[in-house]
Parts: sequence; structure tokens; C-alpha cells
Amino acid sequence: MIEDVPVAVRVRLAHGVAQRLADEHGVDLLHLKGPAAHASLRDPGRQSLDADVLVRPEHVDRLLDALLQHGWVRVSGFDEGSAFGHAFNLRHEYLGLLDLHRSWPGFGIDATEAFDRLWRDATRIELAHVPCPVPAVPAQRFILLLHAARSGGMAVEDHTRTWLDASDAERAQVRSLAREFDAEVALAAATGELEQFRHHPDYRLWRHFSERDPNRFHEWAGRFQSARGPVAKARVARAFVSVNPDLLREDLGREPTRADYARANLHRLRTAFSQAGILARRGLKRGRA
Repeated sequence: MIEDVPVAVRVRLAHGVAQRLADEHGVDLLHLKGPAAHASLRDPGRQSLDADVLVRPEHVDRLLDALLQHGWVRVSGFDEGSAFGHAFNLRHEYLGLLDLHRSWPGFGIDATEAFDRLWRDATRIELAHVPCPVPAVPAQRFILLLHAARSGGMAVEDHTRTWLDASDAERAQVRSLAREFDAEVALAAATGELEQFRHHPDYRLWRHFSERDPNRFHEWAGRFQSARGPVAKARVARAFVSVNPDLLREDLGREPTRADYARANLHRLRTAFSQAGILARRGLKRGRA
């Protein structure tokens, strides 16, 4: 029974299968986090629930088609998966979850340029007996810190292992990478230095994630402020009032009906107005204090 196979084993198998497909289709793929991370950066008490891979942007469609043809099914697409539009989430009946990244949240430079930089210093490790490319260890530390910034900043254990326990030389390497990848705001969110960037367009978005702020209105305000140009801002505004069909399908366990969409849209608007009202009342109380 597949339920008897440990999740850790399935995650490694997912990495291996993804790499086999990448090799067969001429795709450049980097394996991130979890079992792909260097032993010094892994948390021995925690296991990954999914496999994370970063694909060369020009190869995304090629690998995605191969995965879908080999038993993987869509959970959520790039634009619907997160505030950063960075990953396509898939599930396999036997291998579990796979996050296919076309970029990494926090990188400010072009996605292809970022991939080239990581690929240049990549090494290989074996996952499920398949040689898999992984970033160099300093880049792995950097990537894990940016992930920590998006997952609670200094409150997550990755912060201790990747930053507090790092040597001065290792921290200097990370800061150098942050400058190179235009990721200094995201890194600051992971290291408790975000207030240095209070006037940066990305400040509010990274504050929301690094503080684990439950108010989604804050997230959307941060996304709007972070969006560059009127087209990008219009896209954020449209997404704010639209229900994510992938997530609704996942919640329902079936294809949504028109009635489902209507109820979900109404609930979304009620939640938005409720959270906006909470923020307004807090602002009023502060003004009276």
C-alpha cells in the first residue's frame, strides 16, 4: 500500500523522477530544500512534505508537459499559487506533492539571470539514486533564508540554523548574494533588519509574511504596493476580487459550480470588508490615544 511508504521516501522519489524527466527532455533543473539541502542546513527533526525544484524559465513548459504526461496533476498554477506567482503545484497519486518553481520569491533580478547564476556553481547529489543538480552551499543557505522570510522570518527554525549559527564569513557570503540577486529586502525580512527598508515598495509585503500577519488585507495591500507599473497593479486588483479556481476546486474536492463561485466570491468580499473594518477601527483607536 502506498500509505505505508514514508513521506520522506516519496519526496526523494519525486525528486528523482523529476530529474529523470528533466534529463529525458533536455531541461535544466535545480533541486532545493528538504533532502536536497546540505546536511548542515537540514533540520533532522523535520521532514519535507513536498519536493521543491527550480527550473530554467525557458524550460518550464517542457518539463510541465512531461510531468503532466507521467501522472502528475495540477493543484494550482503559477499565478494562483501565491503572492509571488512563482510555483506550479502538482500532485502524484504515489509520489505526493511537487512544487515546480520558475523563480524564487525575493529575487529581484530577471529569473533567467538568477537561474544562470545558481546553475554556474551547481553540484550534484544523489536523490533516490539519481544524480540531481543542487545550488552551491552558500546559495542554499541564501535560498533557505528567503524561504524563512516568507514563512515567519526570525520565528522559524531555519533562521537559527542558517543565520544565527552561521559564521561571519558565511553571513558575508549571503549578504553578497543578496546584493547580486537584488534580494536585500527579502533577506532583511529573514534577519530582523526589515525596518532599514521601510520606504521600499516591497516593505509591506515582506513585513506581512515575515510577521505571519493573519490579515489578508495587509497581504493584498503589500502586493499592490510591490507591483511595478499600472498593468501589474491592475492585475493585483483584479486578483483581489476574484476567487482562485484552483484553491476552490481543492477545497471542494470537485469541479466548482456557478453557485460555488458565487458563494465563494461573496465570502471573499465579506472577509475583505471585515478585515478592512478591523484595520480602520484600530487606526481610529490609535488616533484617539
